[in-house]
Amino acid sequence: MAQTIWIQRLDNTQKSQAEGMDFVCVHLHQRMDQVGKLTKEKGWNLVPNATEKDGTAHKAVCCDSCAKNYKEGSVRLAKEPVHA
Repeated sequence: MAQTIWIQRLDNTQKSQAEGMDFVCVHLHQRMDQVGKLTKEKGWNLVPNATEKDGTAHKAVCCDSCAKNYKEGSVRLAKEPVHA
């Protein structure tokens, strides 16, 4: 069974820091909240077709851990901030 990868939507100003991706994994989002910007210290993996179980695809940036565990259909959208 694949590990669930929680992603959160970025606002327009944050998208410019994320190389045009619309979403970021909760680990990178948490770090962004701590330092005020996206950083590459936990890894930087572009996943342009991160898919949910229903096939919906999202452009996301994931940390090394999430990228390693990513399997098609393992992404879920966080409606509210998820504390990693």
